[in-house]
Amino acid sequence: MTLIQFFRLFNRNLNLLLLSALSLAVVTYLLTRNLPKTYESSTEIYTGIASGIDIGAVDVLKVDYLTTSTEFDNLLNIIQSDATLEEVGMRLLVQHMMLDSADPAYISEENYEHFKYKMPDSIKNILLDPYSVENTLRRVRYYREKYWFDERVKLTFDMEASPYSRKAIDNIRVRRIQSSDLINISYSFNDPGIAQNTLLILTEVFRNNVAKIKSGQSEGAVRYFSEKVAEAAKALNEAEDNLQNFRIENRVINYQEQTKSLAIRKESMEEAYQDELAAQRAAKAAVEKIEEQLSLNNVMIQLGQDFLNTKTELIDLRAQIAELETYLNDAELLQRLRDKAQKLEEKARNILSKRFQYSRTTDGVPVTRLINEWITHILEYDATTARVAVFQERKSYFQREYDKYAPLGSMFARLERDISIKEKNYLEMLNSLNQALLRQRGDMEATGGQVVTQAPEYPRKAEAGKEKLLILVAGVFGFVLPLLFILLRELLDQSIRTPERGEELTGLKLLGAYPDLTARSQVKNVNFEWLHEKASGLLVQNLRLQSLHKGSKHLAKNILVFSTRAKDGKQLTTHVLANELSALNMRVLVMAPKALPESEKPYYDYVVYENDTKFLNSEHITELVPLGFDPMLYDYIFMIVDGILTNPYPLNLLPQFHFSVCVTGAFRDWNRADKVALEELSQTMGQEPLLLLNGVEPDFMSSVLGEIEKQRSWVRRFIKGILSLQLKSSGRSFNTKGSSNGKPERL
Repeated sequence: MTLIQFFRLFNRNLNLLLLSALSLAVVTYLLTRNLPKTYESSTEIYTGIASGIDIGAVDVLKVDYLTTSTEFDNLLNIIQSDATLEEVGMRLLVQHMMLDSADPAYISEENYEHFKYKMPDSIKNILLDPYSVENTLRRVRYYREKYWFDERVKLTFDMEASPYSRKAIDNIRVRRIQSSDLINISYSFNDPGIAQNTLLILTEVFRNNVAKIKSGQSEGAVRYFSEKVAEAAKALNEAEDNLQNFRIENRVINYQEQTKSLAIRKESMEEAYQDELAAQRAAKAAVEKIEEQLSLNNVMIQLGQDFLNTKTELIDLRAQIAELETYLNDAELLQRLRDKAQKLEEKARNILSKRFQYSRTTDGVPVTRLINEWITHILEYDATTARVAVFQERKSYFQREYDKYAPLGSMFARLERDISIKEKNYLEMLNSLNQALLRQRGDMEATGGQVVTQAPEYPRKAEAGKEKLLILVAGVFGFVLPLLFILLRELLDQSIRTPERGEELTGLKLLGAYPDLTARSQVKNVNFEWLHEKASGLLVQNLRLQSLHKGSKHLAKNILVFSTRAKDGKQLTTHVLANELSALNMRVLVMAPKALPESEKPYYDYVVYENDTKFLNSEHITELVPLGFDPMLYDYIFMIVDGILTNPYPLNLLPQFHFSVCVTGAFRDWNRADKVALEELSQTMGQEPLLLLNGVEPDFMSSVLGEIEKQRSWVRRFIKGILSLQLKSSGRSFNTKGSSNGKPERL
């Protein structure tokens, strides 16, 4: 649909649209003229959600806009929740129950009378506790749930007109003020006291609900982590007790230091032990060498025996001294033993001196010198032998200690690892508990941070009525909705309507179009006489051109006029063509199955034939022409047949027609049945018919005749120029002024 077509459609239905808009506006006025006055009260509350102090991060400003938006959504949903609104309604009812009479600060006289009807003294005396609001509220809640289906209860808590119902309080409007931490809550009611006190009660209720929800969330987390901390502490104590018992059982004070000291002493002992072994071997070798050089006689045997006894005693004494030096630290006893050992050494020296003082070795070496060397080495050998024995015993001690401490290490590591794991778990649970406690405190602080920055005011003036706005909206809807319906109907219309669509659907060449002359009341300022004249003249012109193409102009032109359906206007359009041809001094014969209406006067010969078997079996047109009519005398012979979809037609006559005209109404659709019937007739005749579109709306005739002659004001001409993007005038218009015959004359 083009802009011009839209404007034409709009102009054609303008009266209907205006009537619809006016009617709906009047009805709205009648319905809204007695609306009660309303009073609005509002309050502003600072929430601290976005810019408030977070106790968990005092020096960090929150910039998580998604979280902030979620917090605001949660807050607004809590305010508008059913539970909150129902609680507000019941508290408002309790407030009014506490009153002895109407008080404008709380409720007007008129609304108090309604309250007395809903809450008679018989029920009020049962529910009211004059000393406790909470007790009264508890009774009201119980009574509401128990007697919900009672008429008075439903009238109080379920009717939208009642100030105590959720439906009435649901009219509150909650919004965030720009991007700030402030929210605005407003409420309108027909009583200023009720409007103000409803907001006061709502503020208290929703703040309590928010605090309850916040504390409930964090309380569960605190309780959970408290239990986990207790369990972790118990497990850690058990692990530490196990390690303590293990230390006591194995007599370990500090495993790391003890094992380190043991290793150091063992290494030191090993070095000393190796040194003693070397010294023992050296002394033994020296003794054996000296004894080989000595040859003892019988005299010296006794001295040797004494010496051996002394030597044995000295060896035992040396062993005691070595043991005291290694294990004990008794200096006095050690000194006595050393003195005794020195005396025994002197004794042994004296015995040997006596034994070898006169002796020499077989090599001639003085025995005295060898004896001194032998004594020195033998004493050294004995001393090293005693110390080696002690070191061997000490080595066995270290081996036993190593065997003891080796398995203890893995047990210590396991016990300490178990303590470390349980200690970390305890610390994590403790940290989580601290975070939960901090969050709980932060939630409580945030809830307490909701500050009423502007208390609900008492509205002294009623709000401006919305009657004018409602009437305006009703008028707009009354205008727009019918317009949308008209546009929708226009867009969904499947009829042929335009010549272009007729050619597209039928596939036929357009002979011409004839307008719908019954549309005079719908189309404004159209010159129908001019439209009829031009449309019929163009049809005759195209018909003559088609006849000229078919043969000699002196031969009669047989033309078949048909339609696929009935009531497409075959008779009317043929009548118009025949009259126009007669006006051109053409002799025309029209044969039709029915007579012309009495209102139509033909200027040509009109013959009615019977649509019977004779007609269907006719072999020549002359068989249908009555006596007194000579077909050869006519320039044009038109034969009209009924709709070919539902009526048979003479197949033998079809080849005798020079061409055919398919008359189709623009007011109907074109479907497959029409297409099949047209194809069958075309195949029988051996040629394609021409299309004559009948009943075309005057505005759509412009595609055939060009611009339609209309009486237009300069405003309409300007609007059309804009819609058609032609701002310059075409130089043609019509004006009824100065016309002698009342018809528009060309300027």
